[in-house]
Amino acid sequence: MNGLTRQPLERDLDSGERIHIRQGARPISNLVGQAGTIVEVFRVPQGSCLVRIDGDTDQQREWFFYRDEVATGDA
Repeated sequence: MNGLTRQPLERDLDSGERIHIRQGARPISNLVGQAGTIVEVFRVPQGSCLVRIDGDTDQQREWFFYRDEVATGDA
């Protein structure tokens, strides 16, 4: 054993799941803290998804996020 502790894996995302936007590698500061619903999940890049943001003036708009940019209810 090398003394390193493995970090727990984040669980897979699901369509229809409620999420919150968090700061990830890309600068999306105007959306951080917003809540939304996952519309579609992609395998490549793994865990990326399209999200509809609550209260968006364009109810059909979908935003693309990477896994590190969204937090589920159990994250």
